[in-house]
Amino acid sequence: MVRFILFAAFIAIVAFAIVVLLGTWRTVTQPKAGKDDAIMPVKFQRITYVLLIVLMFGVTTGWLGGL
Repeated sequence: MVRFILFAAFIAIVAFAIVVLLGTWRTVTQPKAGKDDAIMPVKFQRITYVLLIVLMFGVTTGWLGGL
């Protein structure tokens, strides 16, 4: 059973690495256009980034999601 869990974790890590490499390759090879093609405005991107940091800090300290 432990071998199965380790194998599943290995497959997940390999899949994650492939996704990261493909995303990096796509970003590097894609020419930068002159206009901004962002899905959300920069203001909302910054707000969601700050909220994500607060969420991660809250979970790691036990402030959010702790039992």
